[in-house]
Amino acid sequence: MKLLFLFLHTWMASIPLDSLKTPLTIHGNIQLTNNAISPVPSFSLGKPALLTTLYLQKGRFSFSPEFNFDLQAKPWSVNTWLRYQIMQQNKWDFTLGNNFSLFFKKNNPALTKEEFQLQRYHAFEFNLGYHFTKMKGLNLMYWKSQSLDEVGVKNGLFIMLVSQIGDVWNGKNTRLGFRPSIFVIHNTAPFTGYFTSQITTIYLKKIPFNVSFQTVHPLHAVPKTKFNWNLGVNFQF
Repeated sequence: MKLLFLFLHTWMASIPLDSLKTPLTIHGNIQLTNNAISPVPSFSLGKPALLTTLYLQKGRFSFSPEFNFDLQAKPWSVNTWLRYQIMQQNKWDFTLGNNFSLFFKKNNPALTKEEFQLQRYHAFEFNLGYHFTKMKGLNLMYWKSQSLDEVGVKNGLFIMLVSQIGDVWNGKNTRLGFRPSIFVIHNTAPFTGYFTSQITTIYLKKIPFNVSFQTVHPLHAVPKTKFNWNLGVNFQF
């Protein structure tokens, strides 16, 4: 399986994007959050952080690197998502994604002088979407991940059904978006659970800032985990 993932990433990265007769679009988002969280507790930072995401798209290809740090500039995680849109027909779309990531696990200073343990992961994504309108849609996402090292979580499964409602309320200067979801996690930490989550975002139309509120609520988790939330101030560019 690891060889398959490596082959797919190499194949997708080797296709010359310049040969596609479509313009390259670039945009990004910088978020300042009070609580950097993750559905898997062992991957949460649990304190304020700066999250930076860049989006590059050309034709059916997109590349989304993410760089996440705490406010002392110490690393938390790095993701490099490479995606290819297999199908876009009527209101349906189907995308394959491939990700190499780095997770910087904080060590116990009583046990080692090394501040972090670097863990490398690979993930493969299937994403099936249906769009009711430009602002409303459903996505079914499937992620299969595995560790590239002897340390960390050896493998994991993540399945999410998410709804995007971009215009719950649309005023003159602001717009309210709502993104509820339900997801399942099963990995070899071991950690298994069923969760609901939501992201509510207030968009400011005249300036490139928005405010988001995220919650993650465990319906059932082994071992048990608590309700978690964060606030984020986002700058879009």
